[in-house]
Amino acid sequence: MKTTTKIILDKRRAKNDGTYPLSLRITHKRKPQYITLEYSVDEKQWDPASQTIMAECKRYKNLSRVNNSIQHSRIEADQIIDILSVTGELDRLSPSELKSKIQNKSARVTVKTFTNEIIAQLKFAKKLGNASAYQQSLSFLLRHSKQPNITFEELNFNMIKKLEAGHLAEGNALNGLSFYLRTIRAIYNRAIKAGVVSRDLYPFANYSIKETKTIKRAISRADIKKIIKKEFAPNTPMWHSRNYFLFSFYNMGMNFMDIALLKKSNLIGDRLEYVRAKTGKTYSIKLQGPSLKILKLYIKDQKPDDFIFPIVKRVELADQLKDIQNERKTNNKYLKLMAEKCEINAKITSYVARHSWATIAKNLDVPISVISEGLGHEDIKTTQIYLESFEVDVLDKANKLIIR
Repeated sequence: MKTTTKIILDKRRAKNDGTYPLSLRITHKRKPQYITLEYSVDEKQWDPASQTIMAECKRYKNLSRVNNSIQHSRIEADQIIDILSVTGELDRLSPSELKSKIQNKSARVTVKTFTNEIIAQLKFAKKLGNASAYQQSLSFLLRHSKQPNITFEELNFNMIKKLEAGHLAEGNALNGLSFYLRTIRAIYNRAIKAGVVSRDLYPFANYSIKETKTIKRAISRADIKKIIKKEFAPNTPMWHSRNYFLFSFYNMGMNFMDIALLKKSNLIGDRLEYVRAKTGKTYSIKLQGPSLKILKLYIKDQKPDDFIFPIVKRVELADQLKDIQNERKTNNKYLKLMAEKCEINAKITSYVARHSWATIAKNLDVPISVISEGLGHEDIKTTQIYLESFEVDVLDKANKLIIR
């Protein structure tokens, strides 16, 4: 149901001088609401087709200014309706509530409302990874700004500096700040395109998002072999964590969220076919022997719609995301213990399997374009960040050859 606006001659009630007031009529959910304007005219001097006062009207000295003012009232109302439509709030408003919004010009969209609409769209598109990133960044903004109803106008350069200071004061790393601010910047750019905020107010024009070089997360092939050979008691948290880690490594560094969302129906013949939660892109991976060995530990007696791994336990999408976040934390805790038991001198998280697959592929001279496709990166530059630091011993050998 389209919401419409129109300037009308409101003939419901004549004024003492025989003229009728002009009103802005807003039709929402098929019900009209009227906002009376400050002008009134004789019926014969009103042109309903162009919604303007005719030239023969001598009631107002500057008729051009009056007509412009009348049209501006309608245009301003249309802009507010467009903004409310973009954020999804319009459908939730009653006709009288919409009238109040327009009268008070109070449709300044909050960052929270706008971002929650983006998150809802991402969830609907099954891009759960991106939805989670937007949710985390929104929580970061609300926590450090201390303004639950912050608007885009209030999200200015000074506020960005406040967010930076609050994050660093807690002893957090620059790369975490970079993650949050890049997402907030993306939200702001979307708000500009939607007409919610003016480009002139863009807070990132004079702010540079800083980050430091990522500490290398990959482990060697020798360390991977230690994990493969190490035995753990079946069905214990450590046993599950080891299986998730190796399954990721065996399947091109598959992301933890994608592993969590795998269902038996994703196993088609000798291939694993799934849609990546972060990007919505479809992947098809030939299952190798080690992957099949892990899958056999879980899929017995499972139905097609059952999740393969015991990570997601609830039905609602929001609850499933929480299940994954909680299990990822638990998983990383046990991976740290696993590293100790395997005598691996490195901090291991679920991301290490992903980085290790990419680094080992690079050392085997697999083209970066192929590695990028396997990791599901949309930009090869992201893959280059994974691979930009060579192992120290490789550099030592190269330097030795050069000196010789």
